[in-house]
Amino acid sequence: MRRSAAFATLVLSVALVASVTLTTSLARAQTSPQAPPEFRTGTAVVILDVIARDKKGRPVRDLKAEELQVFENDQRCELRAFRLVESAGTLEPGAAGVVAAPVAPLEPAAAGAAPGEGKRAPLNLVTLVFDRMSLEDSRLAEKSARDFVERGMDSRTQVSVFSIGVRLGLVQPFTGDREELRKALALATSGTDFKDRPLTREALQKMREARAAAGQLVAEAPPSVDDAATPTRQRVTAGDPLEVKIRESMANAMRMSDSLQRQMEGQWSLYPLLALVKAQAPLAGRKTLVFFSPGIQVPPNLDDVFRTVVSEANRSNVSVYTVDTRGLSSQSDIQTSAAALREAATTSMTQQMKDPGAATTLGEMRIMDTAERSLRLNVQQTLSDLAEGTGGFLVANANDFGKAVDRLAADIRGYYEIQYSPALVSFDGGFRRITVKVARKDVVLQSRRGYFALPPSDQIVLPYEMPLFMALSALTPPHDFAHQAAALYFAPGPEGTETSVVVEVPLAPVDFVVDKKKKTFAQRLTTLAVVKDAESRVVERFSDEYPLAGPLDQLDGLKQSNAVLRRTVPLAPGAYTLETVSQVKGTGKTSVERTRFEVPAAGNGPQLSSLCLLRRADPLPADSPPSDDPFRYEGTRLVPHLAGPVSQAATPNLSFFARVYPAAGSETPKLTLDFVRDGKIVGRAQPPLPAPDASGRIAYVGGVPSARFPPGAYEVRLTLAQGTARVTESTRFELAP
Repeated sequence: MRRSAAFATLVLSVALVASVTLTTSLARAQTSPQAPPEFRTGTAVVILDVIARDKKGRPVRDLKAEELQVFENDQRCELRAFRLVESAGTLEPGAAGVVAAPVAPLEPAAAGAAPGEGKRAPLNLVTLVFDRMSLEDSRLAEKSARDFVERGMDSRTQVSVFSIGVRLGLVQPFTGDREELRKALALATSGTDFKDRPLTREALQKMREARAAAGQLVAEAPPSVDDAATPTRQRVTAGDPLEVKIRESMANAMRMSDSLQRQMEGQWSLYPLLALVKAQAPLAGRKTLVFFSPGIQVPPNLDDVFRTVVSEANRSNVSVYTVDTRGLSSQSDIQTSAAALREAATTSMTQQMKDPGAATTLGEMRIMDTAERSLRLNVQQTLSDLAEGTGGFLVANANDFGKAVDRLAADIRGYYEIQYSPALVSFDGGFRRITVKVARKDVVLQSRRGYFALPPSDQIVLPYEMPLFMALSALTPPHDFAHQAAALYFAPGPEGTETSVVVEVPLAPVDFVVDKKKKTFAQRLTTLAVVKDAESRVVERFSDEYPLAGPLDQLDGLKQSNAVLRRTVPLAPGAYTLETVSQVKGTGKTSVERTRFEVPAAGNGPQLSSLCLLRRADPLPADSPPSDDPFRYEGTRLVPHLAGPVSQAATPNLSFFARVYPAAGSETPKLTLDFVRDGKIVGRAQPPLPAPDASGRIAYVGGVPSARFPPGAYEVRLTLAQGTARVTESTRFELAP
């Protein structure tokens, strides 16, 4: 049974290289044998790709280093290296090469080359990513991508194809074969979901085979760039280090995307993009990602994620180009954005704020819309921000991609590579804004906008997570307020037992910022959960940021509710530790908790999930999409009671929940519910079981009046009997008057 790994081991980013490492539990990852050389302690180098054009949009290829200035946060930086990298010749096969005109010597880590790559000109790696879209949008996206394949590729270009659905899907690994790419484009825009596509598993297997072969086979010598017979497709053997790194990149992207999707509990396009750009950090050469999408919305709670996508793309030296697949229809985006804002502002609070006496999960509550969010509702502007922030451009409001293909191909084949030393070397998590200025008139530069100053790591770290990790690693963990956490296991599966991690933070002790003139309140809460195995290795992590805001007359009701972080992850049998931390950003108050739990081994007989006491059941919207959430039950989402006494006066019925997994082809299963106090059974029930669902599983929800039991501490045991097999689960609670 395979244990789910949250973090794939990658080579240190070649776009931001430093010798400083993260010393908290965040960075205790394995060291890659192909990590590039480190610079001296206290130094760092940033590598930047810059496109230069004249006022008519034509490439400028004769800039000199003394004509350029680079600034970070308005502080001028020292240029350490500068060169023009340009594919020589035309787009015809056999005419590829690289012209490198260094003005200053390149630093050793700048090449980012693995052993065996030193004499090879870097490839142009292009990743085509297709977001969820309508049938009409898919046709335009396929046509646009085919234009690039037909007109924009040269013999140094390798292209891969991905599709974003429920999960990131690999459609075509990197290749220079145009026919294979045509087939992949038709498939990627067909509406197929690639989450379980065999090619994904094949990519992982090839990566393992290539890594093993690299130590056994001598790589075939690369053809000379001066050889007129150079084939269109670069020849690589199974053991070629370049091929190994490319395969690793694709496999790592799939793994990181899957982990991020579980981490953030959403089908947002941002997480696959984040995984794709992060995974390409070890690869040398010009790296381009073309994102075909009808637009993406970024609500306030995902703004940090969006900025992290831009930052990681820049740290990995990946330029993102975006294509609005709505074509001419997207011209009314601003008007629809304003209309959506008005509608959302009218309905958000009435739909998602509960009565003051009822607890409300933050995942089910939305905040009032703001001017910031109204800008994000302009989904084309979001695509533009993504492209321009990473050195690319947006293609929109047109049904002909021809001119954009020519411009994109020119960007890929010719660019300036700059290395500079930041004026400030401090990994404080702040955003470093990059500005490149040119002394020559009538020259327009296209480059990256900046990055978050985080320590180099092979893990994806969101800016708000840094203080949470620091709190977890503190010698004396802070405990400014109380929160509860639990891990509840459910169905065994091929990747492990589905385990729900639940963190519940009461909002009563949170200090909110109140604006009496506007009669509003605001605050931000962040929560992080880290699952470690028996050897203290990080197995999975989850986090979320909750922007809390609204009208002042709703504050009392909100303070009676809880912020809930709930994620599901497959875990192998064994002992684990759940480390959780929550922080109020405005005040810095922080709470750390540690909980031990065990995931039992799945046998051949009947199985029971964890047994839990329920706090309440919240109705789900009628149009709620299907979900594998184990807490969904007959149109409701069940909310478990994690800790603290249960008020008998406020809880007339004690309700319990478990899932039953009967053994196939055996006798009818039976349940027994025992209430134990001071080691003695004080109550027993044998509730009937409902019929199994289509998968053969049974959801049990049962309860008893709380008035039957005097206040005190209780253990509840649920026993499943099927034939001669017996399995028991239990939970504890305290009943208060």
